[in-house]
Formats: sequence, structure tokens, C-alpha cells
Amino acid sequence: MTPGPTNRPILPPSLWALGAAGLILAARLREIHLHTGDVAINDQWKIEAADLLAPWLDGTLKPWAFFAPHFEHVPMWTRLTAWLEVVLTGRWNPAVQATVNALLYSGFAVLLVRWVVANLKTASALGVTLLFIIGSALPHAWENITWGFQSQFPFALLFLFLHVQGSFASAPGSRRWWWAQAAGLAGLFTLAGMWIAPLSVVLVTLWIQPRGPRRRYLPLTLVAAGLGIIAVIRATAPAYGAFAQTAGSPLHFLHALLDLLGWPAGWPGALALLNLPLLLFALQLRGRAATGAFDRTVLALGVWALGQATALAFARSADYGGYVSRYGELLLPLVLANALALARLVPAAPRWRPATIAYAGAWAGVVLTGWWQLSHGGHTAHFHAHSAENARLRRGAVQAYLQSGDRTALERQETRWVLYQDVGQITRLLDQPAFRALLPHSVHSANPPDLAGTVVRSLLAHATFCGGLAGLMLIGGVALTLRRRPPGDEAQPDLTLRPESLLPWLAGGTAVAAAALLFCWPAPLTFDRTERWRRLFSPPGSVGPLQVRIQHGSTVYPPERLVGAAPLEPAGLRGQFTGTDPEGPALTCTAWSESFPVNAPWFIVPYAGWPVAHGNGLRLRIEESDGRVITEVACGGPHVSGVGFWTADVRPYQGKTARLVLYDGRTETDAWVAAAPPIATADPALAARLAAGLARERLADTHLALGWLAAAATLVCGGAVTLGRSGPNPPRPE
Repeated sequence: MTPGPTNRPILPPSLWALGAAGLILAARLREIHLHTGDVAINDQWKIEAADLLAPWLDGTLKPWAFFAPHFEHVPMWTRLTAWLEVVLTGRWNPAVQATVNALLYSGFAVLLVRWVVANLKTASALGVTLLFIIGSALPHAWENITWGFQSQFPFALLFLFLHVQGSFASAPGSRRWWWAQAAGLAGLFTLAGMWIAPLSVVLVTLWIQPRGPRRRYLPLTLVAAGLGIIAVIRATAPAYGAFAQTAGSPLHFLHALLDLLGWPAGWPGALALLNLPLLLFALQLRGRAATGAFDRTVLALGVWALGQATALAFARSADYGGYVSRYGELLLPLVLANALALARLVPAAPRWRPATIAYAGAWAGVVLTGWWQLSHGGHTAHFHAHSAENARLRRGAVQAYLQSGDRTALERQETRWVLYQDVGQITRLLDQPAFRALLPHSVHSANPPDLAGTVVRSLLAHATFCGGLAGLMLIGGVALTLRRRPPGDEAQPDLTLRPESLLPWLAGGTAVAAAALLFCWPAPLTFDRTERWRRLFSPPGSVGPLQVRIQHGSTVYPPERLVGAAPLEPAGLRGQFTGTDPEGPALTCTAWSESFPVNAPWFIVPYAGWPVAHGNGLRLRIEESDGRVITEVACGGPHVSGVGFWTADVRPYQGKTARLVLYDGRTETDAWVAAAPPIATADPALAARLAAGLARERLADTHLALGWLAAAATLVCGGAVTLGRSGPNPPRPE
């Protein structure tokens, strides 16, 4: 391994790192100031208050309580921190907790940035630093920033870096190496997936240097310990709640994995663009025993994040609904590893420097755009819009009970959603005078203001000023580095590119596999989403456009007004349906389609909404050729939250005509009815096949991602073969 130089000045990198961490801290303090209330939320009432604080107050707290599992995690450090915060401050204050979490994350930032500055050229280090500041300061991780019981995430990142960097920067068996293993052990008591950290160290070691001393396999004992903890928890866990969840189908797993590997872009196929640098970097390091600690650490951070994405995809595939705020910090190391790989690869290809710089710009643009969208839209925007109101609900409900014992506000569902579902748990705690004494002054006025709360509130209120000071520190650190670092003085020698025979085979195999998986969907080469929906809902036998009309009082709604009038997700699905929700639930009406012939024994009718609720209905009206009504065949449901397929038996009415009739007589929120054109068929099993096809189409983003992946892998394979034939520069001797 190649140690870094020892004669560098300490002040500039440290000032640089402190400035970067200070900017991140200031941004997080501002988020806490704006959106963290003074009453704890959700699981904190069980994990902290009931499991730790109440036993501590009555003298029954046992040391093993800190090691109690929380689902598959054992967040010992988080429990210990939460308890110490109360012991030292005398208050159970979410703002203090969130501030401590921000300080922990800033500690991780100091270590990471100082390491980057000490090992990269100034320009590259500055670029990576700015990227890291933006990715850590933007509130896409609002759950981890604003919720007090989320310290397991900064703890996990701290222990990850200390373990990985220390394992590679120190000789196996040295004191510092053993401290790194201790950090790996400590990480097992943060998040369940932290066993992947020591595994990544071993895998990277074997990838770069297949032969070596046996002691380097010692981290595998940490892997076994981490997996053992999970196995014990799973064996003793109740068979309900989160433990009743099972992984989804292989396609659901693939859907979640491809999306997570494309974080934060959010569009199908982004993983091919965003992770190419790490792939090329890893291939360049294969078998290079002289690779330094820095490059090994970069690769291990990337492998760890890939493992986290895989574990999350497996655990959440059955109910995966997109990016979750709290998991973004587990995927951030993957972005950083790719950025560091780019910083090492771009100088290594002088012949292709304009192209690689352009690629780096496109890569950064995709990452920054994704972070911005996650931080200002979707769940983040909803949280920001309602955080103040939710904080008032929590405070008001708790204060009402403290003042008069009135549970009414606590029992309201809107309060329970933002406070805690188990109202009895809350009241049992609030009935204890010693516990009430832990509440902040702003919640329980009988408690005097506390010093820690006052200091934290002042710090939060001056977050912008703190950010200004941190910015000056960062500028000073960069300026001192530029002044004191001689040109060309960097810890890592330039990476020398060499031909990599594995790349064409790897890219070609990926292209073939991705192309083959496309055929898991019908119409595998059709990538337009609207066309795919049309093919699903308008197969042979479809009666065509319904031309549904509504007469409501003196208002006539033409057919085009009702197309898409159904609140279905994804939004592109709505265009296949005609619905009775053009203006919300206030509209009550009857809608009927043009007539069509009954020329098959069955009609399969795709429907949505609540057609068998009182006042609603979805029916096929059977008529004579002159329009006289014979009968109505009713859809028996069930109600569906998405789309269902009704198999209507019309065998007794062959040769007649039919109309689809939508009855909407309800005024509740869930009042609408919607249907797509009926499909005439001789096979009633068509409904099950259409339902299976719909399940696949809900994963159509994966189909598109596979298409992009196949195309990108084909280009990489072709480029690698072409460059190999042109005779690349010979590698520099190592």
C-alpha cells in the first residue's frame, strides 16, 4: 500500500474540512429550526420513552435494554445517545436530539473531506467537496435531519468510514488496524446492513490482491456476527408487522434494485450513467497489488453502498414505492464513490480528456438535478408544507391531556398519524410526574426553561450566521491549500489506464442479459408507456371507445370530458379509463356508453373505484335492437384501490346489444366509478391474464431501464473492443 506523504501542513486540510462540515451543519440546523417540533413522534414513544426513560425513572433500567432489537436493527448507540441526552440535559427534547444528530453527521463530514483533500489534487478535491456539501445540505434526507431517533444513520456512516479507511491505511495487526475492526464491530449496533462494511473490505482486498496473509480475512468474523444478529432477531421476532413482510417476485426485486442504483436521478436507466465510473475504476484496480489505501477505500465505499441498495431492494421489494428519504444517506456513498472514481479516471486518460470532462459534467448535472427534485418535490414538499401544522397538533394534544386529562385530541386520527397510534402508551407516560418533568418548557409550562434547550434554540435561530462563518473557513482552507501545496503535490499518483480484457465480456454479458429480460413483458420492444397501456386495455375483442355521456341537470358532459376522469396512479393509466370524477366527489350522475353488439359469451370489463358501494354501480345494460331494456348485469365488485377486471357472463344474451352504465350516486371522497372499454372473449380466464399483465406494466419503468441498460452496455462493449484493437497505451510499470 502507498502511504500518503507525512510532511504536509495540517492546518489547510483541517480548515477546509471544518468549513465544509460547518456548511452542512448550518443547512441541517436550519431544517431543524423550521421543521422539528418540541414533541417526539411515532416510535420514539415506545423505543425511547417506554423502553428506556420510564424504566430509568423508576430504577428498573437494565443494561441489555440498550441492545433490544428494533425490527432487524440493534440501534444500541442510538438508544444510548438518546438516554444520555436526557440524563445530561434533564429534558426529552426532539430539537436537542436532532441537533446532536447533525453534529454527528458533521463529524463524519470532517473525516471524509479531510481524507479527500489529503489525497486528491486541489481542483478534484474541491469538486468532490462541493458535491458532498450539496448532497448533505439539501433536505432530501429530511427524516434523518428532523427526527430525533435517527442518529443510527450518522453513526453508521462514521463507523463505516473509520472501519474501511482504517483497514486499508494500516498494516494488518497494527494498533490502528485493530481500532478499525473495533469500528466495524460498533457499526453492527447501528443498522442491520452494516455487516456489509467488513465484507466490502474483504471483497476489495481479494479483487485487488488475491494472495496475502490470512489475517486480512479477520473482518469475515464481523460479517458472521452481523448475520448472526439478524438470524437471532428473525428467529425470535413476532410473525406480524414488519416481520410478516416477504420479499416480492424476482421482477419486483429487480425493479427496486435498478431504481435504487439510479438514485438520485429517479428516471429509468439512470444507473447505467451514474455507476459507469465506479465500474471502470474497479476494473482498472483488478489485480493491482500496488494499489494504495485511498483507491481501495473508494472502491470499498462503493461496494458497501451497492450492498445496501441490494439489501434494501430485497427487504422492500414487495411494497417498494420509490425513494425513501431516510435511505438516501445510505446511497450517498455510492454517489461519492463514483465521483471519486471520476476524479481518478479523468486525469488518467489525456487522449480522451475532453470527452471524459463532458461525461463528468453530464454525470454531475444528473446527480444535482436529482437531489434538487428530491429536496423540493414529492414527500419533501408535503412534509415542509405540513410540518408546522403537525407540530401544533402534537403539542396541542399533549397539552390538553396535561391540563385536564382530556384524551379527545390524542384520540383523533389526524393526531395519531403525526404523534403515535397507541394513545394508551402516551397517557401512561404522561400520567407519571417524573416523566412530565422531562418535557420541554414549551410543552409543559410547569417545567422551567433548561440550559441545553435554550442554547440549542439560539444555535438553530442563528444557523445562517453559522453557515457564513463556515463558508469563510472553507474559502480560507482552499486558499491556504493552493498557496502551500506545490504544483503536482498530491498523495495519489495518477492512475495509469491499461487494457482491461474483462470489460468487453462484462458489458456484452450485461447487454445480453438486459435484452433477454425485456421479454418478461409483452411487446418487449415497445418502450412508449402510453402505447403499452393501450395494448393492455385494448386487445383484440375490445369494443373500442365508450363514448360515455353524462346528463347532470342541464349540464351535458361530452365523452372527451370524462376520459381520464379517474384518480388512478400512475397518471398515464388514467387515459385508458372513462370516469365520473371530472370535478371531484360532488358530482352525482349516471353515465352511459354507446351501444355495442353482444357477440361473445363473456365481456371482460376493466374497472376502478367503488362500483358496489351504496348509491354506486357498474352494469352492462342489455337491450333489444330497438333500444328496449331487457336487463342489467351488475358488477359484484370487489372495491379495488387500483384496477380490477370484471368477468361479465352474457351467454344468455347473444345477438342483443349492450351499453356500459356507470352509476355514481355517492358524495363521499371515494365516490367515483371508472371503466375501460369491455373486451369480448370466449375465454373467461382472460381476466386473470390481464391482471397479471397489469402487474407487469406497473413495473414498466424497469422494462425501460433494461432497455437503456442494454443500449449503454452495448455501446461500452463496442467501445472497449474498438479501443482494444487500436492498441491502447501500454501500462506504466508498477
